[in-house]
Amino acid sequence: MNVWLVETTTKGENNKRLGLASKLDGATLQRISTQTVNHCAKRTGMSLFSIVDKTQHRKKVLPFVEQLIQTYEPPDVIVSSGSKANSLMIPVSAKLFTDSFWVNIGRPRRFHDLADLILQQAWEQASLATDSANVCHIKGIPHHVTSESLATQHAVTACHFERYRDTRKIVVLLGGAISGGAKTDFYDEFFMAHLRTVFLGLSDNRHTVFVANSRRTSNTFWKKLKAEVAPLNMIYVDHDKPGDFSYLSLLAHADAVLVCADSMSMLWEASATNKPVFALVPWAGRGPTPEPQAKNLEILMRDGRIGHFSQLMDTVPKTNNRPIDLSTEFATVTLERVKHWRSSRQVKQTFSKEPKSQLIF
Repeated sequence: MNVWLVETTTKGENNKRLGLASKLDGATLQRISTQTVNHCAKRTGMSLFSIVDKTQHRKKVLPFVEQLIQTYEPPDVIVSSGSKANSLMIPVSAKLFTDSFWVNIGRPRRFHDLADLILQQAWEQASLATDSANVCHIKGIPHHVTSESLATQHAVTACHFERYRDTRKIVVLLGGAISGGAKTDFYDEFFMAHLRTVFLGLSDNRHTVFVANSRRTSNTFWKKLKAEVAPLNMIYVDHDKPGDFSYLSLLAHADAVLVCADSMSMLWEASATNKPVFALVPWAGRGPTPEPQAKNLEILMRDGRIGHFSQLMDTVPKTNNRPIDLSTEFATVTLERVKHWRSSRQVKQTFSKEPKSQLIF
């Protein structure tokens, strides 16, 4: 089965697609970048989004789409998410007309009628207004954290954590984008005060605290945090230069994980382990609760997979976590829909897919 991953420059979105695609049995993965398509489009003086909006501009990318299909062979399944990926899928879907099954993770902002399956996540708005037959509601985010991947990481990186074996290893995962009125590169003193409180409670020789930033953590905040809060038992891990401590190895060796709740992906990745996981809520006290982060946190807390950060101070924090494999759940739904889609087309004795929208060439 030939699977196209329509990739964007957003790492979190790519992790979703890789998580799902990696669980599609027998799949050969081809990674198609929207960046490459946009470069082609810009040579005509247009952007990727303007291609979607104007038919005459979409036609200019047709030769590139033909080359794309010749290079990677027509896909059996196409996995995308995000508006940029959907923008690429307009000309691709138009050209293929297609024997390919297109699945989109998350509710697209527009052109949702073009996808064969939309895996709509639980915190997104209720059912789509049109073409709801192609929507399946899924609770969670697909990702690459599994019991197997953690066990492998634990084994191959054990030497890096040997010196900390007699301490309780706490991993703190920082996000960066706070919805509801703050810029991506902004953290206020209220959140910094929360972190100081947490770190003060863990600043003894019984704990080792690993603080890891993410692609969305502002450089200004990261530098300020390291300058102002730096007990001897703390280790700062930069995602650009992780050194001996990769993201997966931190999760594998952690005794407990504290996650900034604005990152929905990291909350689900941490809660997919069997470790105690706690949420630090950066929007608390800053005004209206943002969506969809608050809904996502509510789901995880209601399921008992996430606790409040104050519980992190417990000597032996309890957890109801059981390892879950969300990517397999997503893949199971996808393969069932693909099988049904193929069967219905064979009954009709045709594989020529009619265009669903007037937005196609």
